[in-house]
Amino acid sequence: MVSKLKLPIGSGAMESAIRRIVNLRMKCPCVFWTEEGANSMLMLRSYFKSGRWDELMQAAYNGELMEPAS
Repeated sequence: MVSKLKLPIGSGAMESAIRRIVNLRMKCPCVFWTEEGANSMLMLRSYFKSGRWDELMQAAYNGELMEPAS
């Protein structure tokens, strides 16, 4: 099934995404995050990196923005 759909079977793509989205922004020297601040930043980064920034901004303008998961 996986080979028919040509889906990746390794973890390399996910590990790369974690490095680009999480580690480069969240693990800077001398930076400390509260859980709420980290969750909010990760939500923003994930929307930006996935090309869904306009969708997030539209939801914010319409008052439809949900709290990030904790």
